[in-house]
Amino acid sequence: MTNSIPPYVWLTLLASVFHAFSFTYTKQFLEHSLNRQKLAFYSQYAVGLLTLLLLPFVELQQLWDQFWLILLMCALVLLGQTCYLNAMRHGDASFVVPMLGCKIFAVAAFSVAFFEQTYSSSVYLAAFGAFVSLFFLNDGKLRGSPLALLFIILTCIFFAFADIIVVLVLHNGMGGLELAVFVFVVPAALLMPLSPIMFKNDWKVSKAFSKTLLIYAVAHFIGLVILMYAFKQAQEATMINIVQASRGFIAVGVVYVMARLGFSQMEKLTQRQLMSRLIGGLMMFGSLTIALVGI
Repeated sequence: MTNSIPPYVWLTLLASVFHAFSFTYTKQFLEHSLNRQKLAFYSQYAVGLLTLLLLPFVELQQLWDQFWLILLMCALVLLGQTCYLNAMRHGDASFVVPMLGCKIFAVAAFSVAFFEQTYSSSVYLAAFGAFVSLFFLNDGKLRGSPLALLFIILTCIFFAFADIIVVLVLHNGMGGLELAVFVFVVPAALLMPLSPIMFKNDWKVSKAFSKTLLIYAVAHFIGLVILMYAFKQAQEATMINIVQASRGFIAVGVVYVMARLGFSQMEKLTQRQLMSRLIGGLMMFGSLTIALVGI
């Protein structure tokens, strides 16, 4: 065990706080539209417009040098976001958001396949702990909406593949800030002008929806920038994803607070559900601690 926890761990934990909120907050999108593809695209547009403020501070040449990898990553993120919003439509936020922890299995498999990554026994034990925690996150029943489960599995696969590309482009020399900007600016620039064609009579955004998108965009982008710096320091995806498992524990608390504050679309957990999901979230967080022992 090392004498100190690497800085990228603290950065990832901080990013997880912002993303626990932003991922949970997407439930509010369903108040404005049930078209999950539109919601997925517009949520990316919102962050993309925000990142335009950072364009003067990034090197555009880095985008052209790895344009096709960035484009592929953007497509995977859009697919993942669409599947995620479908999962949120069919399942509770306090179940779906922690389930994103399953992405560590896909990331680990992709890392072995693409980077010949090897792991210590503590990492495998952490992955097992994350898997067991899903039983409690599903209220101790191991049953729920099959559609929510299907969409969250697809989400994890798409996001995991995107994480692998993140590591690849960072290995190729791209900066963390540049990557955070390009992943949202590119789809906004390419797809936003086509929205009236893609969504026909449903492409306009109301004032209320704009406010919702702005809140999401600010929280998600801050978390993303922090996360990209964590990736830059770590130079690999699996450990980052294990640390992100803490997002599941944080999300249960976020759901509880948002429901108490009267946010729409938030499920009101019974005491039994709250305890079960808190236990699951703590087990997910405990997996982080186990993984850190092997750093």
